Amino acid sequence: MKQAFLTALVCSTVFALGAPLKIKELRTESATNPIGVSNSPRLSWKLNSNERGNFQSAYEILAATNQEKLNDKTADLWATKKQQGAAKLLVSWQGKPLKNGQKVHWKVRVWDKQDQPSDWSSIATFVVGKQAKLVKPNRISGFESSSEKINKLYTQSITSLEKRLTAFTDGDVTALGDGSAVHRSARAFLYHFDSVPHLTEWLRLMDSGITKDNFFPIHPGAQTTAPVSSDSGVLVTHPLWWMSGDAQPTRSRWDAYEGHIIAREAQDTLLKGTRWGGIADSENVSAEFIDLCYLGFSCRLILELALPAVQPQKAIRFQVYASRIRKSFERQFVNTDGSLKSTSQTGHVLALRSAVLNPQQKAKVLTDLIALVAKNGSKVGPTGAHFLPGVLSLTGNQDLALKTLTDLNAEEQKTYAESGVAEWLMAFVAGIDTIAPGFNQAIIAPRIPSDDSLTWVKAYHDSPTGKISVHWQKLSSDSALAAEIVIPAGTLSRVILPIRENQKITESGDTIADAEGVEIIERKDGKVSLITQSGKYSFLIK
Repeated sequence: MKQAFLTALVCSTVFALGAPLKIKELRTESATNPIGVSNSPRLSWKLNSNERGNFQSAYEILAATNQEKLNDKTADLWATKKQQGAAKLLVSWQGKPLKNGQKVHWKVRVWDKQDQPSDWSSIATFVVGKQAKLVKPNRISGFESSSEKINKLYTQSITSLEKRLTAFTDGDVTALGDGSAVHRSARAFLYHFDSVPHLTEWLRLMDSGITKDNFFPIHPGAQTTAPVSSDSGVLVTHPLWWMSGDAQPTRSRWDAYEGHIIAREAQDTLLKGTRWGGIADSENVSAEFIDLCYLGFSCRLILELALPAVQPQKAIRFQVYASRIRKSFERQFVNTDGSLKSTSQTGHVLALRSAVLNPQQKAKVLTDLIALVAKNGSKVGPTGAHFLPGVLSLTGNQDLALKTLTDLNAEEQKTYAESGVAEWLMAFVAGIDTIAPGFNQAIIAPRIPSDDSLTWVKAYHDSPTGKISVHWQKLSSDSALAAEIVIPAGTLSRVILPIRENQKITESGDTIADAEGVEIIERKDGKVSLITQSGKYSFLIK
Protein backbone atom coordinates (compact mmCIF):
# COMPACT_ATOMS: atom_id res chain seq x y z
CA MET A 1 0.00 0.00 0.00
CA LYS A 2 2.86 2.37 0.82
CA GLN A 3 4.39 1.76 -2.62
CA ALA A 4 1.03 2.47 -4.28
CA PHE A 5 0.67 5.65 -2.24
CA LEU A 6 4.15 6.87 -3.27
CA THR A 7 3.43 6.09 -6.91
CA ALA A 8 0.15 7.98 -6.75
CA LEU A 9 1.87 10.91 -5.05
CA VAL A 10 4.56 11.12 -7.74
CA CYS A 11 1.99 10.83 -10.51
CA SER A 12 -0.24 13.47 -8.98
CA THR A 13 2.73 15.82 -8.59
CA VAL A 14 3.71 15.39 -12.24
CA PHE A 15 0.08 15.85 -13.26
CA ALA A 16 -0.18 19.02 -11.18
CA LEU A 17 2.95 20.46 -12.81
CA GLY A 18 1.40 19.89 -16.22
CA ALA A 19 -2.13 21.02 -15.37
CA PRO A 20 -2.33 23.87 -12.87
CA LEU A 21 -5.56 25.28 -11.56
CA LYS A 22 -7.84 27.12 -13.94
CA ILE A 23 -9.86 30.18 -12.89
CA LYS A 24 -13.42 30.87 -13.97
CA GLU A 25 -16.44 33.01 -13.14
CA LEU A 26 -15.01 36.16 -11.62
CA ARG A 27 -17.68 37.98 -9.59
CA THR A 28 -18.00 41.22 -7.69
CA GLU A 29 -20.50 41.19 -4.82
CA SER A 30 -21.74 37.79 -6.08
CA ALA A 31 -22.59 39.24 -9.51
CA THR A 32 -20.92 39.10 -12.92
CA ASN A 33 -19.65 42.48 -14.17
CA PRO A 34 -22.14 44.38 -12.00
CA ILE A 35 -23.17 48.00 -12.25
CA GLY A 36 -23.79 49.76 -8.95
CA VAL A 37 -21.55 48.30 -6.22
CA SER A 38 -20.17 49.97 -3.12
CA ASN A 39 -16.76 51.66 -3.08
CA SER A 40 -15.54 48.76 -0.92
CA PRO A 41 -16.56 45.78 -3.09
CA ARG A 42 -15.72 42.14 -2.50
CA LEU A 43 -14.27 39.92 -5.21
CA SER A 44 -14.77 36.19 -5.80
CA TRP A 45 -13.71 33.53 -8.27
CA LYS A 46 -14.06 29.80 -8.81
CA LEU A 47 -11.47 27.15 -9.58
CA ASN A 48 -11.34 24.18 -11.91
CA SER A 49 -8.97 21.22 -11.70
CA ASN A 50 -8.98 17.60 -12.83
CA GLU A 51 -6.60 16.64 -10.03
CA ARG A 52 -7.93 15.24 -6.79
CA GLY A 53 -7.22 17.24 -3.70
CA ASN A 54 -5.97 20.28 -5.56
CA PHE A 55 -6.48 23.65 -3.93
CA GLN A 56 -5.44 27.28 -4.06
CA SER A 57 -2.40 28.06 -1.92
CA ALA A 58 -2.00 31.72 -2.93
CA TYR A 59 -3.51 34.37 -5.18
CA GLU A 60 -2.72 37.67 -6.85
CA ILE A 61 -5.23 40.35 -7.90
CA LEU A 62 -4.64 43.22 -10.32
CA ALA A 63 -7.14 46.05 -10.78
CA ALA A 64 -6.87 49.09 -13.04
CA THR A 65 -8.79 51.89 -14.68
CA ASN A 66 -8.50 50.17 -18.06
CA GLN A 67 -7.44 46.83 -19.53
CA GLU A 68 -4.13 48.09 -20.87
CA LYS A 69 -2.89 48.81 -17.35
CA LEU A 70 -3.67 45.33 -16.01
CA ASN A 71 -0.12 44.20 -15.34
CA ASP A 72 2.05 44.18 -12.22
CA LYS A 73 3.91 47.36 -13.27
CA THR A 74 1.05 49.64 -14.29
CA ALA A 75 -2.03 48.41 -12.36
CA ASP A 76 -3.11 51.74 -10.94
CA LEU A 77 -5.89 50.71 -8.55
CA TRP A 78 -4.72 47.55 -6.81
CA ALA A 79 -1.83 45.11 -7.10
CA THR A 80 -1.80 42.61 -4.26
CA LYS A 81 1.36 40.75 -5.25
CA LYS A 82 1.35 37.12 -4.21
CA GLN A 83 -0.87 36.56 -1.16
CA GLN A 84 -0.69 33.26 0.70
CA GLY A 85 -4.00 31.57 1.44
CA ALA A 86 -7.08 29.92 0.00
CA ALA A 87 -9.36 32.99 0.11
CA LYS A 88 -11.43 33.19 -3.08
CA LEU A 89 -14.90 34.06 -1.83
CA LEU A 90 -15.79 37.69 -1.07
CA VAL A 91 -12.21 38.98 -0.81
CA SER A 92 -12.41 42.56 0.49
CA TRP A 93 -11.15 45.44 -1.63
CA GLN A 94 -7.85 46.83 -0.30
CA GLY A 95 -6.92 48.96 -3.27
CA LYS A 96 -7.12 52.70 -3.84
CA PRO A 97 -10.34 54.53 -2.86
CA LEU A 98 -13.01 54.28 -5.54
CA LYS A 99 -15.41 56.99 -6.69
CA ASN A 100 -19.05 56.85 -7.66
CA GLY A 101 -19.41 56.03 -11.36
CA GLN A 102 -15.88 54.63 -11.66
CA LYS A 103 -15.41 51.52 -13.80
CA VAL A 104 -12.81 49.01 -12.62
CA HIS A 105 -11.14 46.23 -14.61
CA TRP A 106 -9.65 43.32 -12.68
CA LYS A 107 -8.17 39.86 -13.02
CA VAL A 108 -6.65 37.21 -10.80
CA ARG A 109 -4.23 34.32 -10.86
CA VAL A 110 -3.65 31.62 -8.26
CA TRP A 111 -1.07 29.06 -7.17
CA ASP A 112 -2.02 25.43 -6.63
CA LYS A 113 -1.02 22.99 -3.88
CA GLN A 114 2.34 22.41 -5.62
CA ASP A 115 2.88 26.21 -5.73
CA GLN A 116 2.46 26.22 -9.51
CA PRO A 117 0.91 29.42 -10.88
CA SER A 118 -2.17 29.42 -13.05
CA ASP A 119 -2.66 31.57 -16.11
CA TRP A 120 -4.28 34.93 -15.51
CA SER A 121 -8.03 34.82 -15.54
CA SER A 122 -10.17 36.57 -18.09
CA ILE A 123 -10.85 40.23 -17.27
CA ALA A 124 -13.90 41.20 -15.22
CA THR A 125 -15.35 44.63 -14.53
CA PHE A 126 -17.57 46.46 -12.08
CA VAL A 127 -18.95 49.98 -11.83
CA VAL A 128 -19.21 51.79 -8.52
CA GLY A 129 -22.65 53.22 -7.79
CA LYS A 130 -25.19 53.94 -5.10
CA GLN A 131 -27.74 51.39 -6.31
CA ALA A 132 -27.17 47.95 -7.78
CA LYS A 133 -28.62 47.31 -11.23
CA LEU A 134 -30.15 43.85 -11.33
CA VAL A 135 -29.79 41.63 -14.39
CA LYS A 136 -31.72 38.49 -15.23
CA PRO A 137 -30.11 35.68 -13.22
CA ASN A 138 -28.45 32.73 -14.92
CA ARG A 139 -29.35 29.12 -14.25
CA ILE A 140 -26.81 27.39 -12.02
CA SER A 141 -28.36 23.93 -11.77
CA GLY A 142 -29.64 20.93 -13.61
CA PHE A 143 -31.77 17.96 -12.56
CA GLU A 144 -33.20 14.91 -14.29
CA SER A 145 -34.31 11.49 -13.11
CA SER A 146 -35.87 8.22 -14.19
CA SER A 147 -39.33 9.51 -13.16
CA GLU A 148 -41.20 11.62 -15.69
CA LYS A 149 -43.58 12.81 -12.97
CA ILE A 150 -40.72 14.09 -10.84
CA ASN A 151 -39.07 15.69 -13.88
CA LYS A 152 -42.32 17.47 -14.72
CA LEU A 153 -42.65 18.76 -11.16
CA TYR A 154 -39.07 20.04 -11.32
CA THR A 155 -39.69 21.83 -14.62
CA GLN A 156 -42.85 23.45 -13.27
CA SER A 157 -41.00 24.64 -10.19
CA ILE A 158 -38.10 26.08 -12.20
CA THR A 159 -40.52 27.87 -14.54
CA SER A 160 -42.32 29.44 -11.59
CA LEU A 161 -39.07 30.54 -9.93
CA GLU A 162 -37.69 32.04 -13.14
CA LYS A 163 -40.90 33.94 -13.89
CA ARG A 164 -40.86 35.57 -10.47
CA LEU A 165 -37.17 36.45 -10.63
CA THR A 166 -37.49 37.93 -14.13
CA ALA A 167 -40.39 40.17 -13.11
CA PHE A 168 -38.50 41.31 -10.00
CA THR A 169 -35.44 42.09 -12.15
CA ASP A 170 -37.66 44.19 -14.40
CA GLY A 171 -38.73 46.34 -11.46
CA ASP A 172 -41.83 44.69 -9.97
CA VAL A 173 -40.86 44.69 -6.27
CA THR A 174 -43.85 42.45 -5.42
CA ALA A 175 -43.03 39.80 -8.05
CA LEU A 176 -41.28 37.39 -5.69
CA GLY A 177 -44.48 37.24 -3.64
CA ASP A 178 -45.22 38.18 -0.07
CA GLY A 179 -42.70 37.34 2.63
CA SER A 180 -44.22 33.93 3.18
CA ALA A 181 -43.79 32.98 -0.49
CA VAL A 182 -40.21 34.30 -0.59
CA HIS A 183 -39.30 32.35 2.52
CA ARG A 184 -40.70 29.14 1.04
CA SER A 185 -38.73 29.65 -2.18
CA ALA A 186 -35.49 31.23 -0.93
CA ARG A 187 -33.30 28.13 -0.98
CA ALA A 188 -34.80 27.04 -4.30
CA PHE A 189 -33.92 30.45 -5.79
CA LEU A 190 -30.35 30.06 -4.52
CA TYR A 191 -29.97 26.46 -5.67
CA HIS A 192 -31.16 27.05 -9.20
CA PHE A 193 -30.44 30.67 -10.14
CA ASP A 194 -27.65 33.17 -9.64
CA SER A 195 -30.02 35.07 -7.37
CA VAL A 196 -27.92 36.34 -4.45
CA PRO A 197 -28.15 39.96 -5.69
CA HIS A 198 -31.93 39.63 -6.06
CA LEU A 199 -32.57 38.33 -2.54
CA THR A 200 -30.13 40.89 -1.16
CA GLU A 201 -32.08 43.65 -2.90
CA TRP A 202 -35.39 42.18 -1.67
CA LEU A 203 -34.12 42.35 1.92
CA ARG A 204 -32.94 45.93 1.38
CA LEU A 205 -36.43 46.86 0.23
CA MET A 206 -37.95 45.08 3.23
CA ASP A 207 -35.65 47.08 5.52
CA SER A 208 -36.73 50.33 3.91
CA GLY A 209 -40.32 49.57 4.87
CA ILE A 210 -39.82 48.78 8.56
CA THR A 211 -42.55 50.45 10.60
CA LYS A 212 -41.95 52.77 13.54
CA ASP A 213 -42.85 49.77 15.73
CA ASN A 214 -40.01 47.71 14.18
CA PHE A 215 -42.16 45.34 12.13
CA PHE A 216 -41.16 44.33 8.60
CA PRO A 217 -43.83 44.83 5.92
CA ILE A 218 -45.50 41.80 4.36
CA HIS A 219 -43.63 42.59 1.12
CA PRO A 220 -41.59 45.51 -0.25
CA GLY A 221 -43.72 48.60 -0.57
CA ALA A 222 -46.56 47.29 1.58
CA GLN A 223 -48.07 49.36 4.39
CA THR A 224 -49.28 46.29 6.32
CA THR A 225 -47.56 43.74 8.54
CA ALA A 226 -48.47 40.17 9.49
CA PRO A 227 -46.88 37.05 11.02
CA VAL A 228 -44.97 34.77 8.63
CA SER A 229 -44.67 37.35 5.82
CA SER A 230 -43.21 40.02 8.12
CA ASP A 231 -41.04 37.40 9.84
CA SER A 232 -39.42 36.70 6.48
CA GLY A 233 -37.33 39.82 6.99
CA VAL A 234 -35.49 37.52 9.40
CA LEU A 235 -36.15 34.11 7.84
CA VAL A 236 -34.75 34.86 4.37
CA THR A 237 -31.48 36.14 5.82
CA HIS A 238 -30.49 32.67 6.99
CA PRO A 239 -30.50 30.80 3.64
CA LEU A 240 -28.87 33.80 1.96
CA TRP A 241 -25.96 33.60 4.43
CA TRP A 242 -25.76 29.81 4.50
CA MET A 243 -25.93 29.24 0.75
CA SER A 244 -23.81 32.20 -0.40
CA GLY A 245 -21.29 32.37 2.43
CA ASP A 246 -21.89 36.12 2.75
CA ALA A 247 -22.19 37.17 6.41
CA GLN A 248 -22.31 40.90 5.67
CA PRO A 249 -26.12 41.17 5.34
CA THR A 250 -26.45 39.33 8.63
CA ARG A 251 -24.10 41.72 10.43
CA SER A 252 -25.52 44.88 8.87
CA ARG A 253 -29.13 43.85 9.48
CA TRP A 254 -28.81 42.50 13.03
CA ASP A 255 -30.42 45.51 14.69
CA ALA A 256 -33.35 45.35 12.26
CA TYR A 257 -34.30 41.74 12.81
CA GLU A 258 -33.48 41.76 16.51
CA GLY A 259 -35.81 44.75 16.78
CA HIS A 260 -38.49 42.84 14.88
CA ILE A 261 -38.36 39.86 17.24
CA ILE A 262 -38.44 42.16 20.28
CA ALA A 263 -41.48 43.91 18.77
CA ARG A 264 -43.12 40.49 18.28
CA GLU A 265 -42.60 39.77 21.95
CA ALA A 266 -43.96 43.17 23.01
CA GLN A 267 -47.25 42.78 21.12
CA ASP A 268 -47.79 39.25 22.51
CA THR A 269 -46.22 39.21 25.96
CA LEU A 270 -47.95 35.95 26.95
CA LEU A 271 -46.83 34.26 23.69
CA LYS A 272 -50.27 32.93 22.89
CA GLY A 273 -50.10 33.66 19.20
CA THR A 274 -52.20 36.48 17.79
CA ARG A 275 -54.18 37.50 14.73
CA TRP A 276 -52.28 40.76 14.29
CA GLY A 277 -51.99 42.04 10.76
CA GLY A 278 -55.08 40.21 9.57
CA ILE A 279 -53.63 36.69 9.47
CA ALA A 280 -56.42 34.10 9.26
CA ASP A 281 -56.81 30.39 9.85
CA SER A 282 -55.11 28.52 7.01
CA GLU A 283 -54.74 24.89 5.85
CA ASN A 284 -56.93 23.73 8.76
CA VAL A 285 -54.57 25.40 11.24
CA SER A 286 -55.55 28.28 13.50
CA ALA A 287 -53.95 31.69 13.08
CA GLU A 288 -52.63 31.48 16.64
CA PHE A 289 -50.97 28.12 15.92
CA ILE A 290 -49.31 29.46 12.77
CA ASP A 291 -48.17 32.64 14.50
CA LEU A 292 -46.53 30.82 17.40
CA CYS A 293 -44.83 28.29 15.09
CA TYR A 294 -43.28 31.01 12.99
CA LEU A 295 -42.24 32.92 16.07
CA GLY A 296 -40.42 29.77 17.20
CA PHE A 297 -38.92 29.33 13.74
CA SER A 298 -37.69 32.94 13.64
CA CYS A 299 -36.24 32.61 17.12
CA ARG A 300 -34.34 29.43 16.18
CA LEU A 301 -32.83 31.06 13.10
CA ILE A 302 -31.84 34.26 14.88
CA LEU A 303 -29.97 32.09 17.39
CA GLU A 304 -27.95 30.66 14.48
CA LEU A 305 -27.51 34.09 12.91
CA ALA A 306 -25.96 35.46 16.09
CA LEU A 307 -22.67 33.77 15.08
CA PRO A 308 -22.14 35.40 11.66
CA ALA A 309 -23.55 38.64 13.08
CA VAL A 310 -20.81 38.50 15.76
CA GLN A 311 -23.43 38.85 18.48
CA PRO A 312 -22.86 35.72 20.61
CA GLN A 313 -23.87 37.49 23.82
CA LYS A 314 -27.33 38.12 22.35
CA ALA A 315 -27.94 34.39 21.92
CA ILE A 316 -28.75 33.90 25.62
CA ARG A 317 -31.79 36.16 25.38
CA PHE A 318 -33.20 34.23 22.45
CA GLN A 319 -32.50 30.85 24.06
CA VAL A 320 -34.72 31.92 26.96
CA TYR A 321 -37.28 33.27 24.52
CA ALA A 322 -37.31 29.97 22.57
CA SER A 323 -37.94 28.03 25.79
CA ARG A 324 -40.91 30.26 26.63
CA ILE A 325 -42.34 29.72 23.15
CA ARG A 326 -42.12 25.91 23.48
CA LYS A 327 -43.86 25.97 26.87
CA SER A 328 -46.64 28.21 25.58
CA PHE A 329 -47.12 26.03 22.50
CA GLU A 330 -47.32 22.94 24.67
CA ARG A 331 -49.96 24.48 26.95
CA GLN A 332 -52.17 25.50 24.06
CA PHE A 333 -51.74 22.96 21.30
CA VAL A 334 -50.27 19.68 22.66
CA ASN A 335 -52.12 16.83 24.38
CA THR A 336 -50.73 15.07 27.43
CA ASP A 337 -49.59 12.11 25.31
CA GLY A 338 -47.48 14.43 23.13
CA SER A 339 -49.85 14.49 20.17
CA LEU A 340 -51.19 17.69 18.66
CA LYS A 341 -54.74 18.81 19.29
CA SER A 342 -54.85 19.77 15.61
CA THR A 343 -55.48 17.03 13.05
CA SER A 344 -54.10 19.12 10.18
CA GLN A 345 -51.20 17.71 8.16
CA THR A 346 -49.81 21.22 7.75
CA GLY A 347 -50.06 21.73 11.52
CA HIS A 348 -48.00 18.59 12.14
CA VAL A 349 -45.38 19.52 9.55
CA LEU A 350 -45.14 23.11 10.76
CA ALA A 351 -44.74 22.09 14.39
CA LEU A 352 -41.97 19.63 13.50
CA ARG A 353 -39.98 22.31 11.62
CA SER A 354 -40.51 25.25 13.97
CA ALA A 355 -38.63 24.35 17.17
CA VAL A 356 -41.81 24.29 19.27
CA LEU A 357 -41.69 20.60 20.35
CA ASN A 358 -39.51 18.64 22.75
CA PRO A 359 -37.96 15.34 21.54
CA GLN A 360 -40.74 13.13 22.93
CA GLN A 361 -43.41 15.29 21.35
CA LYS A 362 -41.54 15.25 18.03
CA ALA A 363 -41.57 11.45 17.95
CA LYS A 364 -45.31 11.31 18.58
CA VAL A 365 -46.17 14.08 16.13
CA LEU A 366 -44.03 12.41 13.42
CA THR A 367 -45.80 9.09 13.93
CA ASP A 368 -49.15 10.83 13.61
CA LEU A 369 -48.02 12.76 10.53
CA ILE A 370 -47.01 9.57 8.73
CA ALA A 371 -50.42 8.09 9.49
CA LEU A 372 -52.14 11.23 8.16
CA VAL A 373 -50.12 11.21 4.94
CA ALA A 374 -50.72 7.50 4.42
CA LYS A 375 -54.45 8.13 4.82
CA ASN A 376 -54.92 11.46 3.05
CA GLY A 377 -51.98 11.76 0.67
CA SER A 378 -50.63 15.23 -0.08
CA LYS A 379 -53.69 17.32 0.72
CA VAL A 380 -51.91 20.42 2.04
CA GLY A 381 -51.64 24.08 1.09
CA PRO A 382 -48.51 26.11 0.25
CA THR A 383 -47.02 25.98 3.76
CA GLY A 384 -47.50 22.24 4.10
CA ALA A 385 -46.22 21.67 0.56
CA HIS A 386 -43.02 23.52 1.39
CA PHE A 387 -42.23 21.58 4.56
CA LEU A 388 -43.74 18.11 4.03
CA PRO A 389 -41.22 16.46 1.63
CA GLY A 390 -38.24 17.64 3.68
CA VAL A 391 -39.70 16.52 7.00
CA LEU A 392 -40.42 13.05 5.60
CA SER A 393 -36.95 12.76 4.04
CA LEU A 394 -35.13 13.98 7.16
CA THR A 395 -36.91 11.36 9.24
CA GLY A 396 -36.12 8.40 6.97
CA ASN A 397 -39.42 8.37 5.09
CA GLN A 398 -38.12 9.12 1.61
CA ASP A 399 -40.27 6.44 -0.01
CA LEU A 400 -43.40 8.08 1.38
CA ALA A 401 -42.21 11.53 0.28
CA LEU A 402 -41.70 10.34 -3.30
CA LYS A 403 -45.03 8.50 -3.37
CA THR A 404 -46.76 11.63 -2.16
CA LEU A 405 -45.24 13.72 -4.95
CA THR A 406 -45.92 11.22 -7.73
CA ASP A 407 -49.63 10.97 -6.80
CA LEU A 408 -50.39 14.69 -7.17
CA ASN A 409 -53.25 16.02 -9.25
CA ALA A 410 -52.80 19.10 -11.46
CA GLU A 411 -53.80 21.62 -8.79
CA GLU A 412 -51.58 19.96 -6.16
CA GLN A 413 -48.64 19.96 -8.60
CA LYS A 414 -49.06 23.72 -8.99
CA THR A 415 -49.06 24.21 -5.20
CA TYR A 416 -45.88 22.18 -4.72
CA ALA A 417 -44.14 23.78 -7.71
CA GLU A 418 -44.79 27.28 -6.37
CA SER A 419 -43.65 26.31 -2.88
CA GLY A 420 -40.04 25.67 -3.86
CA VAL A 421 -40.09 21.87 -4.26
CA ALA A 422 -37.03 22.22 -6.52
CA GLU A 423 -35.07 22.81 -3.31
CA TRP A 424 -36.11 19.39 -1.98
CA LEU A 425 -35.22 17.70 -5.26
CA MET A 426 -31.71 19.12 -5.11
CA ALA A 427 -31.03 18.77 -1.38
CA PHE A 428 -32.62 15.37 -0.74
CA VAL A 429 -33.14 13.47 -4.01
CA ALA A 430 -29.86 14.50 -5.62
CA GLY A 431 -28.41 15.00 -2.13
CA ILE A 432 -26.36 18.16 -2.78
CA ASP A 433 -26.12 20.49 0.21
CA THR A 434 -23.65 22.48 2.28
CA ILE A 435 -22.41 21.91 5.82
CA ALA A 436 -20.49 25.21 5.97
CA PRO A 437 -21.48 28.66 4.71
CA GLY A 438 -20.93 29.11 0.99
CA PHE A 439 -20.34 25.39 0.23
CA ASN A 440 -16.79 25.53 1.54
CA GLN A 441 -17.63 22.06 2.83
CA ALA A 442 -20.27 20.15 0.92
CA ILE A 443 -22.38 17.13 1.78
CA ILE A 444 -23.56 14.59 -0.77
CA ALA A 445 -26.30 12.50 0.84
CA PRO A 446 -29.00 11.40 -1.61
CA ARG A 447 -32.08 9.82 0.00
CA ILE A 448 -32.33 6.87 -2.37
CA PRO A 449 -35.72 5.10 -2.29
CA SER A 450 -35.85 1.42 -1.42
CA ASP A 451 -38.27 0.72 -4.27
CA ASP A 452 -37.99 1.47 -7.98
CA SER A 453 -39.89 4.76 -7.90
CA LEU A 454 -36.54 6.30 -8.85
CA THR A 455 -33.71 4.28 -10.37
CA TRP A 456 -31.33 7.12 -11.28
CA VAL A 457 -30.77 10.84 -10.81
CA LYS A 458 -28.37 13.28 -12.49
CA ALA A 459 -27.95 16.75 -11.01
CA TYR A 460 -25.51 19.60 -10.58
CA HIS A 461 -25.33 22.85 -8.65
CA ASP A 462 -22.81 25.55 -9.52
CA SER A 463 -22.08 26.61 -5.95
CA PRO A 464 -20.04 29.63 -4.80
CA THR A 465 -16.97 27.35 -4.74
CA GLY A 466 -17.62 25.65 -8.08
CA LYS A 467 -19.77 23.03 -9.78
CA ILE A 468 -20.88 20.04 -7.68
CA SER A 469 -22.41 17.16 -9.60
CA VAL A 470 -24.00 13.85 -8.66
CA HIS A 471 -25.16 10.91 -10.75
CA TRP A 472 -26.45 7.97 -8.76
CA GLN A 473 -27.93 4.86 -10.33
CA LYS A 474 -29.34 1.58 -9.11
CA LEU A 475 -27.70 -1.23 -11.07
CA SER A 476 -29.70 -4.31 -10.15
CA SER A 477 -32.33 -5.75 -7.82
CA ASP A 478 -29.68 -6.75 -5.24
CA SER A 479 -29.22 -3.09 -4.24
CA ALA A 480 -26.02 -2.48 -6.20
CA LEU A 481 -25.45 1.25 -6.54
CA ALA A 482 -23.14 3.39 -8.65
CA ALA A 483 -22.44 7.04 -7.82
CA GLU A 484 -20.41 9.50 -9.89
CA ILE A 485 -19.56 12.60 -7.82
CA VAL A 486 -17.57 15.72 -8.69
CA ILE A 487 -16.36 18.12 -5.96
CA PRO A 488 -14.80 21.48 -6.98
CA ALA A 489 -11.18 22.34 -6.26
CA GLY A 490 -10.46 23.48 -2.74
CA THR A 491 -13.65 21.95 -1.29
CA LEU A 492 -13.99 19.03 1.11
CA SER A 493 -17.12 16.92 1.11
CA ARG A 494 -18.86 14.35 3.19
CA VAL A 495 -20.48 11.61 1.12
CA ILE A 496 -23.19 9.43 2.68
CA LEU A 497 -24.52 6.45 0.70
CA PRO A 498 -26.75 3.47 1.57
CA ILE A 499 -24.96 0.15 2.05
CA ARG A 500 -26.05 -3.28 3.23
CA GLU A 501 -24.19 -5.37 5.77
CA ASN A 502 -22.84 -7.81 3.16
CA GLN A 503 -21.88 -5.17 0.61
CA LYS A 504 -18.52 -3.56 -0.15
CA ILE A 505 -17.70 -0.14 -1.53
CA THR A 506 -15.00 0.61 -4.08
CA GLU A 507 -13.85 3.76 -5.86
CA SER A 508 -12.70 3.50 -9.49
CA GLY A 509 -12.10 -0.19 -8.88
CA ASP A 510 -9.95 0.33 -5.79
CA THR A 511 -10.77 -0.31 -2.18
CA ILE A 512 -11.33 2.86 -0.19
CA ALA A 513 -8.04 2.21 1.62
CA ASP A 514 -6.22 2.41 -1.73
CA ALA A 515 -8.28 5.20 -3.27
CA GLU A 516 -6.68 8.62 -3.45
CA GLY A 517 -8.42 11.47 -1.68
CA VAL A 518 -11.14 9.49 0.11
CA GLU A 519 -11.53 7.65 3.41
CA ILE A 520 -14.32 5.95 5.35
CA ILE A 521 -15.12 7.66 8.63
CA GLU A 522 -18.17 5.63 9.63
CA ARG A 523 -20.25 2.65 8.59
CA LYS A 524 -23.42 1.92 10.55
CA ASP A 525 -27.21 1.90 10.39
CA GLY A 526 -27.20 0.93 6.73
CA LYS A 527 -25.04 3.85 5.60
CA VAL A 528 -21.41 4.47 4.78
CA SER A 529 -19.98 7.93 5.46
CA LEU A 530 -16.90 9.13 3.59
CA ILE A 531 -14.71 12.20 3.52
CA THR A 532 -13.48 13.19 0.07
CA GLN A 533 -11.14 15.84 -1.20
CA SER A 534 -11.96 17.70 -4.39
CA GLY A 535 -12.05 15.79 -7.66
CA LYS A 536 -14.10 13.25 -9.56
CA TYR A 537 -15.06 9.97 -7.88
CA SER A 538 -16.71 6.77 -9.12
CA PHE A 539 -18.17 4.77 -6.25
CA LEU A 540 -19.63 1.30 -6.58
CA ILE A 541 -21.52 -0.49 -3.82
CA LYS A 542 -22.35 -4.17 -4.32
